Amino acid sequence: MSGPTDASRPGHLGNLTANEEQKLQEMWVHLLRLSGLPESESQSHRTPNRTPELRAQLDDPSPAVFWRLLWNLFLGDHPDVMVLRFLRARKWDVEKATAMMLSVINWRGEQRLDDELIRQGDSVGLAPLPTVDEHGFIAQYRSGKAYVRGADREHRPVLIIKVRLHDPKAQSTESMEMFILHKIETIRTTIRHPQETSCLIFDLTGFALRNMDTHVVKFMVQVFEARYPEHLGVLLVHNAPFVFNSKSSP
Repeated sequence: MSGPTDASRPGHLGNLTANEEQKLQEMWVHLLRLSGLPESESQSHRTPNRTPELRAQLDDPSPAVFWRLLWNLFLGDHPDVMVLRFLRARKWDVEKATAMMLSVINWRGEQRLDDELIRQGDSVGLAPLPTVDEHGFIAQYRSGKAYVRGADREHRPVLIIKVRLHDPKAQSTESMEMFILHKIETIRTTIRHPQETSCLIFDLTGFALRNMDTHVVKFMVQVFEARYPEHLGVLLVHNAPFVFNSKSSP
């Protein structure tokens, strides 16, 4: 039995109020101005020009560079769907949503996600002399501890993490974070409107304390909240051992 799609929920593309539609148009005015492109006259006169202060928040304020980075951020996403993610995350405050998007664009540049992580991906496994971090990155793929497979009842793509296969000491913190980001970027490519979110399953079958890694959990929470807003639809924990039960035995 299938559940509702994300698009059927309030505040999503195809289900916007008149006020939400206006907020979406206002944010596009800011983005078009930052890109050096002409905007609709019907909206431009109603949207305060914050271009200089917004441009000051960018690492590279060049309009041409911003336009390229903006479309790199969209990838396979519907552009309006992506912009609406930031608006919902900032409770429809256009300036705060725009600033959040600019922060994400800066962060992606600092992490070199487009130039290195996405472009190279797991092809680093073919390198004749991989670096220590590249070796740690590809070793995690070979471990089989995380993979994207299938969809849940609401047609969200599923990312499964088998925690028992994770060894916190087997790779550097940097390669672990790059692996997580690559898995998120991978599942992003499988999300298609009208479904706009993914499902994350932590499979704790066979979990032991040696698999515990609080840094990974904190990092995933932080990136989904600050760098990939409104991308995670549901997080499920399968087969949790008794140590995760908050209720004490009688």
